[in-house]
Amino acid sequence: MTHRAWHLVQSSKVQGAGMAVLAAFLFSCLNVVIRFSEPYLTIWHMLFGRSLFGVVFLVCMARTLGVGLAGRSRIILAVLGCTGSAGVLLLTVALLRIPLFQALILFYTYPVVAALISPWLTPDTNSLRDWMCIALAFVGTGLTLWSGGMSGLDLEIGHAAGLGASAFMGLTLTLVRRVSTVNSPLTPIFYISSIGMLASIFPMLHPDVGFMVPALGFVWVAAIGLFAVLAHIATNRALAFIASAKVGSISMLEVVFGAVYGYVLFSETLGWSTVSGGGLIIAASIGLAQSEPSIPGTKR
Repeated sequence: MTHRAWHLVQSSKVQGAGMAVLAAFLFSCLNVVIRFSEPYLTIWHMLFGRSLFGVVFLVCMARTLGVGLAGRSRIILAVLGCTGSAGVLLLTVALLRIPLFQALILFYTYPVVAALISPWLTPDTNSLRDWMCIALAFVGTGLTLWSGGMSGLDLEIGHAAGLGASAFMGLTLTLVRRVSTVNSPLTPIFYISSIGMLASIFPMLHPDVGFMVPALGFVWVAAIGLFAVLAHIATNRALAFIASAKVGSISMLEVVFGAVYGYVLFSETLGWSTVSGGGLIIAASIGLAQSEPSIPGTKR
């Protein structure tokens, strides 16, 4: 390899890492916007606005690239659209009910879920290292939940929603991997956004929810949709330069950002068990990401 070629490779890696960090930052900003929008929006308005922005962006991007979004293996795509939108919904519930750090750290157990169910749905298998990482993640999850209980938080709602989001997202990524060879990377995100948009319409038909929101609510809807779209753009750009395993590892900076925002903006404190549990989950997830084959698709 010539000096110029080596320099170009290194430059691409730096650019990819930078875009992955930007994606983590944008996703963390999305989490904060969701928190601040709660007085003006229901969770259904949040999901609808985010999904609508996603559909519009993906349609425009697909036309620009000249690719189709309908895809192949449409039954599987429809299923992952349902599980993906359910994961986004439950993560939003967790973000609203428990500290940001705990919500995100429970969500980031999704690589463990993917590792557990992948052998049943894909040709992937788990190595001894993978099982060790899975065990670490279970210990970390236990410490995080114990911390929540000690803090008097609502384990029945917020923590359960965080784990539910992890389960649905782990299943979603496994299904994405199953159909990734015959579909554009944009297609799974399109199905998740489309089904999320449709699913959120029905609750808004109820008089207690409704379609109308305060004037400031429209601003927050736009902010949620914009940050979600920008985060996905940054993630896709990162994947163009570096492997998905590295993007997945760097994306866990979102948890760090969440801890900082929680402390500064919402006066959330971190106990030793929360930090210890979070550290084990992050280490386990990074270990699983480094041993996983590349999975084109979406985080959320």
